[in-house]
Amino acid sequence: MPSMMNKLRIACFLLLFAPSIFCFSQQNSPWKKLSNQTISNVYFGLGRHQYSLTSGQGFSVYLKNYGTSTAVVSGKVVAKTTCGGEVTTSFTTTLAPNQESSGGNFADSSNSQTGVVTPDQCAGTKHYVSARLAVINRIADVTLRDVQVQTSGTTLTPPPIQTPVTQPVVVASVPQVTAPVYTLPTNYKYTQDSLQSIIEFLRKRNLDLQDSIVNLKANGSGLKRDTIYIDSKKKDNTHYKVVYVTPYAGLGWESIPMNINQDNVSPSTTTGNSSHPIILAGANLSFLKQYPVSIQLEPFASYGIDLASGTCGNHLALGGLLRVLAGLKPEAPINLFAEGGLIYRYGNWSKNVTVSNPLVTGNYIKTNQSAGYEYNIFRIGGGLQYRWNHGLSYIRPGIFFEDPSIVGSSSVILNIDGQINRRWKFGIGYGDNYFTAGKINHPLTYNNESQTYFNLRLCYNIKTF
Repeated sequence: MPSMMNKLRIACFLLLFAPSIFCFSQQNSPWKKLSNQTISNVYFGLGRHQYSLTSGQGFSVYLKNYGTSTAVVSGKVVAKTTCGGEVTTSFTTTLAPNQESSGGNFADSSNSQTGVVTPDQCAGTKHYVSARLAVINRIADVTLRDVQVQTSGTTLTPPPIQTPVTQPVVVASVPQVTAPVYTLPTNYKYTQDSLQSIIEFLRKRNLDLQDSIVNLKANGSGLKRDTIYIDSKKKDNTHYKVVYVTPYAGLGWESIPMNINQDNVSPSTTTGNSSHPIILAGANLSFLKQYPVSIQLEPFASYGIDLASGTCGNHLALGGLLRVLAGLKPEAPINLFAEGGLIYRYGNWSKNVTVSNPLVTGNYIKTNQSAGYEYNIFRIGGGLQYRWNHGLSYIRPGIFFEDPSIVGSSSVILNIDGQINRRWKFGIGYGDNYFTAGKINHPLTYNNESQTYFNLRLCYNIKTF
């Protein structure tokens, strides 16, 4: 992608020499994605420059290393011209983990990811946008050849998760107390003296029985404590279930990038956003909560509607996320988590606007702008979770990559989920340079400018089953 200094130079050049450049400048976006591929965790995004440069039309390859090791990338970028020939430029570059490289200077193709198809190599094909405006295209396709990716270093492996050790429960044995047994001889003669002996005999036996009762109570109290401990363990073991289901519902706000078409007055296609309120509902299904590694499955749905004056739109999202959390023990305050899932989006949008009449100076005409999109997103990422209040409250920041089913590169999303005191949960999502979706009715006027994605959610957990 051209550097900021090149963009400033082009802007100044257009201001000074606009009349002579208009007949040569392309009306499409500065970059048009043609195809992409991933080799050894290195992403290759191919494109061509849509503005006619002074020395011709440029082409480039965008590189990004998603791996955990440094990669040396080399190969050839080949532009197939509309004249039937080919223009090739070789490149070699070193990318650190998560480093991206967007090309080089169009004027220097000795060792750059960028090349130029000059007018001498291909005259190009002229297309008339109007009676006064013509555009020239010299590139039919861009491909890669002789690509090699060499990685170095080692990949870090997370430590194994320790399995909890179950402590055996020792059941106390019931103490056996032997009471003294006293018997009188059968040939005993009952006299006055003997009656006194019997009374003494009964007094001694009563004292012995009292001592036995005291010993029995002392041993019985310990048995009772052990019994209570065993009962509590039984209750804890029977309390755990296979799955816990927590449905929720809430409100939010969302801003979705999309392509906007104006078909009547001054036909054009531009990029923009639809900012609208949403209602959402879903459920969190938790598995194996009593173990250091637990699993969560979260299906959800949201519906948004545009409420601004003169604007009408409907936006639907359906999806499901699978989340795995791992800690040193079940009640650990800090957990690592990985998350992946699939999201389906569908929407339509229209707006009444007032624009200048291109035929009459100072006159304005009412027209309509419209947009529609439908695509799937594969989402994957992870982060850390910190929880407190016996796990009833948590905050979970993470970084995610969203890869759309439509033509376009994946986008990076920063997302924070949280919960307060079991009932209230919230979420914030933000993505810069987010891909734009929707039909392009006027490709010659399409300018794919950078757009921002935003999502805000506030939900209430209904109950845990």
